[in-house]
Amino acid sequence: MRGHLFCTALSIALPYCVSAGTSDWLSAPKPTFPTSALKNGSEGSIKFQVVLAKDGHVTAMKVLRSSGDPILDAAAQQGVWKWRMKPSAIKPSDLTRGREVVIEFKQEAVLAAVYPDRKAYFTSQDYTDVWMFAPFPAYPLSVRQKYHTGKVLVRATIGGDGRVVSVQVLQSSGHSDLDELAVKAVSLWRAHKQFSGKQYVIPIDFVIGGRHY
Repeated sequence: MRGHLFCTALSIALPYCVSAGTSDWLSAPKPTFPTSALKNGSEGSIKFQVVLAKDGHVTAMKVLRSSGDPILDAAAQQGVWKWRMKPSAIKPSDLTRGREVVIEFKQEAVLAAVYPDRKAYFTSQDYTDVWMFAPFPAYPLSVRQKYHTGKVLVRATIGGDGRVVSVQVLQSSGHSDLDELAVKAVSLWRAHKQFSGKQYVIPIDFVIGGRHY
């Protein structure tokens, strides 16, 4: 995994991405990602067969492939019922057999957080490919006032459910407080389940004013 994590802030947001083919749709609002599914780390895609009316509204729907999570399936259905296709894009088969629609629920880690006095960011998009939840380490004012800066290199092991099960400091920043902040944050990270069992080495830079002291 390339890139560094530069930290001068804390973020614990739970963003997500919902994707679907929408080029033919006049209105296709994203289905709401249920809070309970976000907290449980649920992800998945649902394939529907939707039948349309001549004005583009959805009149019937059949689940062809479940996400495996009934909460996500229900949220996707509720969202797609509100969709409306462009009349010019409707085919005769859409009125009878219908057409396939795929909704994907995928959580993605925040790439950056900006605050009035500090910021934190990943330097590579690679991190969101692996991590669904990756809160930035805290960087308390009391630590910054001591001008404690440096790079911590940690190794994270991902468990079966995507959660980090162990964090090991491979290279210290030279300050135990920074090392502890890095370990505490990465211990909370959660990866997409296809990365279960893997290990990643993560460099975390604590800097002040864009430079080390």
